Amino acid sequence: MKKKIASLVTVNLSKKNSLIFVLILTIVMVFDATIVQFSSYSGVKIPMWLNVTIFVIFSIIFLTSSAILLNYVSKLISRDSSQKMPIGLRYFHNLITATLLVTGSIILIIIFQMLVLNKYSLILLEIQTYVSYLSALVFLSFLVFLFVGWLTRKRNYIIMLYVIAFSLASVNLIVSLIYIETYFSFSVLHDIKPYPITAYIVNIPGSAITESLSVIYDLLSLSSFLLMWIATAILLSQYRHRMGRIRFLSLISIPLIYYIFPFQNYFGDLFFTLLFYSPVIFSVIYILIFSATKEVGAFLFGLSFWSASSLVHHDRVQKSLLISFIGMVVLFCSIEISPLRSHVYPPYGLITEAFLPLGTYLLLTGIFTSAQYISQDARLRKEFYKSAENQLTLLKTLGISEMEKKFEEKVKFLHERTKSSQTVEEPELEEEHIKKILRDVLNELYYSMKKK
Repeated sequence: MKKKIASLVTVNLSKKNSLIFVLILTIVMVFDATIVQFSSYSGVKIPMWLNVTIFVIFSIIFLTSSAILLNYVSKLISRDSSQKMPIGLRYFHNLITATLLVTGSIILIIIFQMLVLNKYSLILLEIQTYVSYLSALVFLSFLVFLFVGWLTRKRNYIIMLYVIAFSLASVNLIVSLIYIETYFSFSVLHDIKPYPITAYIVNIPGSAITESLSVIYDLLSLSSFLLMWIATAILLSQYRHRMGRIRFLSLISIPLIYYIFPFQNYFGDLFFTLLFYSPVIFSVIYILIFSATKEVGAFLFGLSFWSASSLVHHDRVQKSLLISFIGMVVLFCSIEISPLRSHVYPPYGLITEAFLPLGTYLLLTGIFTSAQYISQDARLRKEFYKSAENQLTLLKTLGISEMEKKFEEKVKFLHERTKSSQTVEEPELEEEHIKKILRDVLNELYYSMKKK
């Protein structure tokens, strides 16, 4: 029975399937984060039954896609069940499993309360916020730790950009959690009842603290976005020869301009006159046009992993890169705090927030397993040396750094075993393994010198 259920939530991940996943999840998060703003500025009162139906549909999509992706990643990891996972990746898998179980339970309880009691408890929304942000912070912090370790072994400016960008994103998660918590603390309601969304928006409390946190949040988001954009532009720069430099720069600059443009109100609102004379019409058009600024940029960031998957002939590395692609897009789409502060009925923004730990986990798992496979496959690294693609250069650097790390661990282990062991067979067995790794290292040196 379990095998039949598992087969129902299993999908053979390919470039096409991963793109479909990303498009579906992106559409859900765009609508989930925009409905509140659209209703509040346009004055359109969506029927309550329709709001609840939309929320239930978003919840079903989240629960189904999470189960499919988690089951796929579990199978990807279990292929290496005979080998030791030095950083305990299976512990992270257990953590995301527990996180999604808690999240699913909270969502189902909220749906039950809305359908039966015609209200939902605000404490559930607060608990879910802590669960999502703290678990995502664990995954993202460890990803930063991995990149720092690779950077110390192989100096690479792209890896450095990723380190800084992910570090800023981690700090932004902390600021976002504090920001949302201030609105929870201001709320005097324990149960949210079905009033029109505009009734909640008008009565949102604010303070100097929330305004300051909002500015910090925007600054961190912008800095992280710019660094990630630079890294992605470098990784995709080989396409400028195929597309032409002007066309390439134009296409890759669109997401950056699209993302930065809404920040123009910090330097003087260019559309103040239009906003003054036609506030409703202008606000609705503005929201509809700029509702997907993060999503467009997130798709660009994941594009480097998606395109790299077609350059690699190793099946497991391809799958890991596609997992990284989905994780990167979901991560940068789900860092959204606007709808959560409103505490509307139904709780729009909750599904977007629920995707946050899943995105960080997929990104961590995809990048780590890619580096693992590359570090274990000398033929694959040999292919990378023959290629001039920037994405493969990054993967090669991560794989070699991971291989050096394993080599250092094996040498240290052999040294300790030689000291403590009284027999000769066990050290000789380890020595054979060390010789194999040394041969790989010499091959790496040979091909790197040949490449130069």
